[in-house]
Amino acid sequence: MTSEFFIKNVDGLHRVSSFVHDHFNKSDKALKLRITTCGKRSLSQNAFQHVIYQEISKYLVSKGREDWTPEFVKENMKNYFLGWEKKEYIDISSGCVSVREVLRKTSTLDKGESFNFTTQCLEWAESIGCNIRIPDDCAYRQMMEEQNGQ
Repeated sequence: MTSEFFIKNVDGLHRVSSFVHDHFNKSDKALKLRITTCGKRSLSQNAFQHVIYQEISKYLVSKGREDWTPEFVKENMKNYFLGWEKKEYIDISSGCVSVREVLRKTSTLDKGESFNFTTQCLEWAESIGCNIRIPDDCAYRQMMEEQNGQ
């Protein structure tokens, strides 16, 4: 069992505390916690994500899926893996507030979220036969090696 939490405030801390409390109410198995700071995603992470969209696009277009441009790939990866969030809009004429769901933006992801999103995109690409090389000098590879204890 693996659970990941991003703690941004006291409410997030309470969710983690509640999770740990519930775990020990049901089990006597030990938990391993690792706490790190997240920070904003790097330019290297962003650049590699765009390489992934490009590679998936090339692969799908070569298989006859002409509509899968890099932008279309990005939108669909965001839809599938990141999901939607509510956003408020104000009508500038009436002042009425409306709430709409919008795709989450990759620009708001922190390093950990960006790493997870990239991993999901790479795994999906591999599942359809599109193998994407991870450059030795990119932040994603460095984070992957850190997680694997290398």
